[in-house]
Amino acid sequence: MSVFERVRARLPLCVAAVAALGALAFAPAAGAAKLGSTYLALGDSLTYGYHQAQFQKEYPNINPANYDEGYVDDFANFYLKEFNHNLQVVNDGCPGETSETFINGSGITNYCAGGPTGTPFPQVWLHHPYAGGGSQLNDALAVLKSTPNVSPITLDIGANDILQFLEHTCGFPAAYTCTEEQVGAEYAHIAGNVAFILGKLRAAAPNAQIVVIGNYNPYPTLLPAPGGDKSLALLNQAIAGAAKTVSGTSFTTVEPPFNPSSIFGGPETLDIPTICAFTAMCPGGKFNPASPEADIHPTKLGYGVMALVTAIDFWTH
Repeated sequence: MSVFERVRARLPLCVAAVAALGALAFAPAAGAAKLGSTYLALGDSLTYGYHQAQFQKEYPNINPANYDEGYVDDFANFYLKEFNHNLQVVNDGCPGETSETFINGSGITNYCAGGPTGTPFPQVWLHHPYAGGGSQLNDALAVLKSTPNVSPITLDIGANDILQFLEHTCGFPAAYTCTEEQVGAEYAHIAGNVAFILGKLRAAAPNAQIVVIGNYNPYPTLLPAPGGDKSLALLNQAIAGAAKTVSGTSFTTVEPPFNPSSIFGGPETLDIPTICAFTAMCPGGKFNPASPEADIHPTKLGYGVMALVTAIDFWTH
């Protein structure tokens, strides 16, 4: 058995053990967290619970109920409903959503995501189609207006902004032509959008606990210096800064478990075993971003890790 196979074989047991210990640790702190009667999940395909292979197999007969293995489901079922068995979950996640389309909508009625270079997503395939066919932000505000005692609210957004930016501005993956100034401006723009979104959510839900979830790097070794992990860490820092401007909001990131070299140092090749275990970037067990079967989205295990990281943040703030 190779080193990678041994690591991958042990990861589920490790995550399960940590989750069990975490659940015990959370119980005494339950009163400190603001758990309401409804959990509102906002964001992109990660919130939706998207798996590329599953989507391609089902297309065009997409049943959103089948996408029930994402971090939202795990977070709610394993870490929230233990303390409120009647908790309701509203999942507004839209695959392909950017911070821009989150605020302004796709520009096409009854579609979300899209934007200048993205692909619009039919709202009929959403877990929770948006009121009036508008933007995710407007739907979230409508939910908060009509639903008492919403808490927590989770938000993951910004990954699709970066993916579109890398492809259409930087020429990635064939090349990388962006300057440091261009990248910094993009990060600032995303952080500004996140701050705007959080401000609207806080005004509509003054007592809700909001958790903003940062991103991971599914492309270790592919970006030029300083590398994808360090570049992503700067984006996460920018988003964390936006979260700090809104009271009752915390920021957590899944980069450390997905990209351990970002914490321990060393080459990004060290990330490949965890990226292969936690995402679908390794069809056939080999890291192969060029494969049409490669998928940046988490595996079931990866979504479980995201849920655990989110739960730790929620119960400790």
